[in-house]
Amino acid sequence: MNIKYDVEKLRIFCEDIMIKSGLERDEASNNVDSLIQADLRGVSSHGVTRLRTYAKRVQTGVVKSGQKPTVLNISPTTLMIDANNGTGSSIGIQVMDICMERAREYGSGFATVKNANHFGIAAYFTMHAAKNGMIGVAMSNCPACVVPTGGAKPIFGTNPLSIAVPAGNHAPLVLDMATSVVAQGKVILADKEGKTIPDSWAVDADGKPTSDPKEALKGAMLPFGGPKGYAIGFIIEILSCILSGAFNSREVNNFWKDFENPQNLGYFMGAFDIEKFLPMEIFKERMDKILDDIKSCPPAPGFLEVFIPGEIEHRSTTKKLAEGIELGEGVVTELKSLGEEYRVIWPF
Repeated sequence: MNIKYDVEKLRIFCEDIMIKSGLERDEASNNVDSLIQADLRGVSSHGVTRLRTYAKRVQTGVVKSGQKPTVLNISPTTLMIDANNGTGSSIGIQVMDICMERAREYGSGFATVKNANHFGIAAYFTMHAAKNGMIGVAMSNCPACVVPTGGAKPIFGTNPLSIAVPAGNHAPLVLDMATSVVAQGKVILADKEGKTIPDSWAVDADGKPTSDPKEALKGAMLPFGGPKGYAIGFIIEILSCILSGAFNSREVNNFWKDFENPQNLGYFMGAFDIEKFLPMEIFKERMDKILDDIKSCPPAPGFLEVFIPGEIEHRSTTKKLAEGIELGEGVVTELKSLGEEYRVIWPF
């Protein structure tokens, strides 16, 4: 049975562990906030279940603490950035801040990033832009685990894509998706919790559909929507690594297993300043109008209502902030063990 845990107590516990692993306080805050936001939004595969791996990557030195992104070119709106092997969530927020600074001056700012590490949920960065009155975009390549349509060998990562758009009376519209049927983290979490998965998610090492997460992890994920997801994942690969000089998905080192070699994956992210197009008040009125139209759409048989992208996650966040985050027994056991290793007291 899952138990609910107070968000702030859980946050402080996790931050203390990341600081003891070697991160500076602001980096630890970003790193843990990304994990907490994932759990709040119901994306538990990217939540505190990953704390042990993040901490180990810092402790072993395969991820460097105290790093700032370095801008490598002089273009005002299209940036090439070196992440200097810093922790993903901290570098990602800093890159988005740079892009927003450029957007405020020039209307838009976009960056391609190399020498980067896994950055958690992509929505963490785009929602940051939306809170600042901008349309945010973020994507990343990942270690190869997805077959191209018609292929039998993993070529691309799950290559996530997020876009967030502010609104007025509504919560921001937030797209956050893997270009595989689901994020591989969901398979990893199912394996950790001893659960099965739908056989439409992945194939085994022989290319056959499987409901066994262990076999799926030996095989590959499937692209969402067949050739459409394959094509979008391919484009993200181009923008994230070919444009930046980062490793491609076949070269990116494993987040879970390789604690000697930096990942060197790539990001592509940026922001549009809405005020450079039209007054924010008018934009929000227009957004609210179309979102009102969507919410008033009659639901089809079998559905209770029509949801706006990100609305379910927003409701989940509101509820969990009030009631606490549910954690499975396996995750709690691991967190307690981690606390003992780093001499951080489990607060519950």
